[in-house]
Amino acid sequence: MERDRVRDEVIEILANKLHRLPPPPVHLEPDEEPFDYEGQKLVPDVTDNHLDIAEVAMDLEDAFGFNFDENLPGSEGLETIGQLVDVIHRKVTAARATAGA
Repeated sequence: MERDRVRDEVIEILANKLHRLPPPPVHLEPDEEPFDYEGQKLVPDVTDNHLDIAEVAMDLEDAFGFNFDENLPGSEGLETIGQLVDVIHRKVTAARATAGA
């Protein structure tokens, strides 16, 4: 699965669950700057509610078929959406490589 596709799905899940995160626009106006999802800190910028984080973690695990184990979104190494996307992309890629081997 391509990283861009993982990013889009992660952003969609986060925006649906965490209402402080704007949903991705269908298209940008020529003079409109894109929102920096990659650099957006999950805690406290998007949410400071631990239940929201737990629910998002479960939604992401269901969507991508893996477990976060002890490091939930917002924790060390998963502070930003970009870091979260990178970790999910690595796990999905590794799982597919293992399944194909």
